[in-house]
Amino acid sequence: MPGDSTSMGYAEPSPVVRSAARQRTLLLAWLTLLFFFALFATMVSWALWTAREVYRTATEPREALLIVRGPAESIAWRPANRTVYQAPRDQQPLAEGDSVRIVASAGYGQLASVRLFETSQLDLWAGAEVAIEALRTSRWHSGTLEIAIRQSAGYVRYDIRPNQPYEQARYTVRVADALIDLAPGGSYSVELLPPERAVLRPDGGNARSADVAVRSGVAVVHGADGRSVEVRPRERLVLDPAGVPGLVVPARWELIRDGGFSQFSEEEYNNTTRQDEPTLPRATTWRVYSGPALPLEQRGFFRLSPICRPQLPEGTCGPDDRRVAAWFYRPGNQTSGFTTGIKQDLGPRGEGIDISEYRSLRFSLWARILYQSLNDVGDRGTECPVMIRLVAKRNSPADAEEERVVCIYSDNDDQPPQVTQPGVTYIPVERAVWANISFDLRDEGWLPDYRLLRSIEIYANGHDYDSRVTEVSLIGEQ
Repeated sequence: MPGDSTSMGYAEPSPVVRSAARQRTLLLAWLTLLFFFALFATMVSWALWTAREVYRTATEPREALLIVRGPAESIAWRPANRTVYQAPRDQQPLAEGDSVRIVASAGYGQLASVRLFETSQLDLWAGAEVAIEALRTSRWHSGTLEIAIRQSAGYVRYDIRPNQPYEQARYTVRVADALIDLAPGGSYSVELLPPERAVLRPDGGNARSADVAVRSGVAVVHGADGRSVEVRPRERLVLDPAGVPGLVVPARWELIRDGGFSQFSEEEYNNTTRQDEPTLPRATTWRVYSGPALPLEQRGFFRLSPICRPQLPEGTCGPDDRRVAAWFYRPGNQTSGFTTGIKQDLGPRGEGIDISEYRSLRFSLWARILYQSLNDVGDRGTECPVMIRLVAKRNSPADAEEERVVCIYSDNDDQPPQVTQPGVTYIPVERAVWANISFDLRDEGWLPDYRLLRSIEIYANGHDYDSRVTEVSLIGEQ
């Protein structure tokens, strides 16, 4: 019928349908509102977190000073991002990325120091080379201190300041593929040892082992094999050229090679006297010498003698207690003096050992005098069946060599020698009995403040003699 809406083909939505539509619209509005609120809250939180992280982690670089102690021409400095070393001045500022190196022939003792801004200090010896990889603190607070050094050569002592005002203070030394953590308040040393033979690393450098020692504090060595080893006061360990740490041992250094005369044969030791045959196999530790030039039947001889360990009676020891002694022998009722001896030039290349870091240097050996034809020390005060001669320099390579001489002789009458020489120390021993001779070179009258030990000689001097020495040792302690 006209005017009837139902006749037009559609009908008004029911109240239920209209209510559902309104609910959907309202839900969509709330969801949209909540989404943008969550997005806003996330952006605010991210901004606050970013600001906090920037505040917490932002750092700023700091400076150090290079203190020149030795010859200025022997010390070189390379600024960051440069390839050429240049001469520094005393109190030269250093920054991240800078490197310092000292030539190997510069002299003895500490030749330069790097003093960090917070007063920790690195002391560098001849041949040392270091680079500052990180030197920074937190920018806006006292939360973090980060100092990282890469050492690529030589001997360096690290004295780290105690009582740091930072919540986290980390000092690290990188040596090849190993990392060393140094605790604040400690004193440490790291020495890269010259390789016995050239072993090239992939980066083009020579592979070297590293000697890590702790005087005070604690060092944690993180090796290239993933192991971490803790080194405590008066301990040391050696990292091999691959960066793998060895065993922790007491911080003592044996400075004499082949003190038991077991590394070479008797022939190889005696071949060191032959200059006419350079291809002969010869010892590289001790060199045999004698003089003056006399007919063969009037000379003395150097030989090796198998013995029991000196603390045991002869002929009563098993294989583990067998030793070898250096034997100085001259028979024949001789009537003139003759010297038979051995000499060792110390250091990897025979140039001597820098002993400036050793507070104790204990020399020792076992000596046995079976026969000497002269009474006491002879009529010159230097004719002894066992003599020790130490050659040293006090401060620098320009100094003259000085010697300390020890005369060990068989005493028959318990009386002091009739004739003595200035600078010679006399030690009487009982004949045919092993005697342990020991003294500290840092004691007054020996080498209390000397910096270089050049060589050690052990020899017999006199007419007829028959004497032996073994277990020769020079132990250094810092």
